[in-house]
Amino acid sequence: MVMNVCIETYGCSANQSDSEIMAGLLTQAGFDIVHDPELADIIIINTCIVKGTTERRVISKIKKIEKSEKKLVVAGCMPEAMYKQLREITKAPAVGPYQIKKIVSIVKAAIEGKQIEALGGICNKTLLPKIRRNPVIDIIQIQHGCLSACSFCITRKARGSLHSESPDSISKEVLLAHKAGVKEFWFTGQDTGCYGFDMNTNLAELINKVTTNVKGKYFIRLGMMNPQHAKQILSELIEAYKHNQVFKFLHIPVQSGSNRILTDMRRGHDVEDFVSAVEQFRRNIPGITIWTDIIVGYPGETDKDFQKTIDLLKKIQPDYTNISRFTTRPGTEAAKKKQLPTEIKKQRSRVASKIVDKICLQQNKRWIDWSGIALVDEYNRAKQTWIARNYAYKPIVLKGQYRLGQFVKVKIKEAATTHLVGVAI
Repeated sequence: MVMNVCIETYGCSANQSDSEIMAGLLTQAGFDIVHDPELADIIIINTCIVKGTTERRVISKIKKIEKSEKKLVVAGCMPEAMYKQLREITKAPAVGPYQIKKIVSIVKAAIEGKQIEALGGICNKTLLPKIRRNPVIDIIQIQHGCLSACSFCITRKARGSLHSESPDSISKEVLLAHKAGVKEFWFTGQDTGCYGFDMNTNLAELINKVTTNVKGKYFIRLGMMNPQHAKQILSELIEAYKHNQVFKFLHIPVQSGSNRILTDMRRGHDVEDFVSAVEQFRRNIPGITIWTDIIVGYPGETDKDFQKTIDLLKKIQPDYTNISRFTTRPGTEAAKKKQLPTEIKKQRSRVASKIVDKICLQQNKRWIDWSGIALVDEYNRAKQTWIARNYAYKPIVLKGQYRLGQFVKVKIKEAATTHLVGVAI
């Protein structure tokens, strides 16, 4: 009898990629992948623990499945970084991020009621079987782990130190996927800015290699890169961004506008590094989209520190800013510090959100009346609208009949905080 497996994914694009690989391996082994957990015999929870809110959602889901008749497998970062806490709520089979090649044997063990786990290690993830949730987007983990030691981050405990995928294998995956119809590639990792530092290469050289080896119409979206490492290859990186196949999109998290807080966070960069990187990119890459992240309510953050963050946002005017209220992560340095009251964190988050929304809308309004080519990469079934991305990775909402992977010429008619509205011309 064929068994149905449902994979529920939490967290980052690296986790999404892991889930697609697990789906590919399980399908190859004869399992059926279903998206409705009610139809599943086995449920794999691919966990994320970056934020306390996500961790609580994951734990709630695990407890719910434990009470059901369904078999459970726990994957992702929780088994690696919060093993003790996980085992307090479930004895289900577990698989870490670097052991996903063993998912078939782990699932078979779950079916047989065995307690088994595969944790630790390291593995390459390019060129593995994959079932993509979106047939025109291939998420490629170009590197794993990082070289940083941020005081607030638990991901290092789960993903370890830097391990880069080889440029040849990445280039080959892009080539094969493009031939199979993929039009958009997400180069992702915990910090793409340090890609290749462990093998005498870097992100700029990787982009040059891929765009040289793989011809045709497609886009590469480069994932989050920390200023600490991006600044070391800045000139090369800016030149690499000029390739037509690269989305003019930079995700560079600053986390705070206060150098005192950045030092305490052990970020390895200061405000000036961030500002310099953004200004150089904007000067050389017209229309580039700038994304950043900030944490409000970090231990010891004063009103003055917070105001510096607000002032920085007003100065830089990012196209989008992800705001996180600080939450303690077990085993991190920041968790040992005296915490700010929850109400202060909430109040600062509200203040920052209002300013960020205003900036986002202003930045998007600049695109009104722009016309050019965009790639259709998403369909919203509920709203019956399509999302297309222009060269700056701006989401453009379209109505009409299109297909995923289609390149269309559009004109922007309206702007909202989170997206643009366009029409085909």
